[in-house]
Amino acid sequence: MRKFAKFPKTERSRSDRWRWPSATAALGACDISENKVKSGGAQTTAGPGILTWTRASSEESETVGSNRRDPDRGLLQLDSSHTVTSKSRGSSNKPHTFPDYGWRFHGRLVRVLEDRSSTLQATDRQAAAALLSRYCADSASLMSCLQCGACTASCNLTEKGSLFPRQQMTLLQLGQKDCLVADLNIWLCFNCADCSAGCPANARPGRIMAAIRQMAVEHYSAPRFLGEFVNHRKGLAWATLVAVLVLLAAMAIGGSFTPQVSPVRYASMLPHLTLNLLFCAAAGFSVISAAIGASRAWKAFAGEPLWKADLPHLSKAVRAATREILTHRNFSECQQFPLSRWAHGSMFYGFLILFLLAGVAATSMLAGAPYPFRALHPLKIAGNVAAALMIFGNVYFLWQRRRASRNGDASSRFDWALLLDLLLVTVSGVLVEIFRYANIAALAYPTYFLHLVFAFALLVGLAHSKLAHVVYRTLALTARQYEALTARARAHVETQRMAA
Repeated sequence: MRKFAKFPKTERSRSDRWRWPSATAALGACDISENKVKSGGAQTTAGPGILTWTRASSEESETVGSNRRDPDRGLLQLDSSHTVTSKSRGSSNKPHTFPDYGWRFHGRLVRVLEDRSSTLQATDRQAAAALLSRYCADSASLMSCLQCGACTASCNLTEKGSLFPRQQMTLLQLGQKDCLVADLNIWLCFNCADCSAGCPANARPGRIMAAIRQMAVEHYSAPRFLGEFVNHRKGLAWATLVAVLVLLAAMAIGGSFTPQVSPVRYASMLPHLTLNLLFCAAAGFSVISAAIGASRAWKAFAGEPLWKADLPHLSKAVRAATREILTHRNFSECQQFPLSRWAHGSMFYGFLILFLLAGVAATSMLAGAPYPFRALHPLKIAGNVAAALMIFGNVYFLWQRRRASRNGDASSRFDWALLLDLLLVTVSGVLVEIFRYANIAALAYPTYFLHLVFAFALLVGLAHSKLAHVVYRTLALTARQYEALTARARAHVETQRMAA
């Protein structure tokens, strides 16, 4: 038989006023077959299908003061084991609309605590492994996870009280894909493999975390089919083919298939205006796609749209996240590959410098400035240094991935594709410069064409490949800082209210 419990509302602090007590807390271990029993310092009266709960002592009622509101009653619906199955307020079963008591936080009405619970359902581990198989080279390793917590203990990035990355392994075993892609913690992992090295079951949580990030990138991609296309088994080959066709069409429309032989002049094959228009269009598409994906991710991370965020807190969070990114501070926690901080920093700053120099070069060409730059031009020297940094970082990470593969911890295509594309772009760019100075037209023009193909494919796939971690990791770090600042402000408001 279903049973219901009515209980009075008492004056509580704002933070827990609307928390509904569990059946055990509200009723205690009362025997409903009796008409009147004592339960947890309260008196319960049993009727046909209803239990009325009232305080046994008036001392607590007197603590409320003269401003106490008339107690209204809440209704808990219980199953046969006295477990709460539904909740409502008032004298009927209709859901209660919480009244507005005038509480505001950043101008928004405060009514109830945010519900961060999720419904977990029993899931076959084979099905969870099948879900992961598209993203991970060895998805069966998920089945060997013992939930021992060794990965959490060995991860130096795990904060106090956090269950990272054990929590993510559990959610994946339970098939909670929506919870995983909305979890900002997956972007705080630097793929250092410390957790995989310390796993007694050889479940490889580091690789599984990388697979979850690929899942999230595809989930937030705009359009989403493009994320699946780029990260397909033959995605890099298809993306390269599309880039070849686009560039051939651009040469047919605004370029030439018989460029100047001597001296080598790349503008005779593809004029600067045509090249700038083509790459500006590709960059615009990537920026729009990244912005849509970022807005989706922020709403999942912070629980609210980006345009509703508190600007002072958001600006502080952005500054804190930027400092963490520029210093690469957390990379120094890596134990398996201690050079990862310097290798990733080399790639990061090398890519950033080359990206900015490409914009400067495009602006110079539009302004009519002499181009290409002479060999000892400061921008040319900066570009060569940046290319050397990129190559160093690429070679290190390729060696790292190769070493891990020999130990049975193979990387996915999602990981390898970005490294290969970045390496091809950088090396081909260096060769283009060498062949131009050497005036070898037979090698210069084909190499230049391939360089443009690789660069175009990388740019278009910015928001859909692993390169998208630049966007989502920045958002995750910002959201974490923003959440901490908001919680601190909320606690301050609560302290002031209690003091008043």
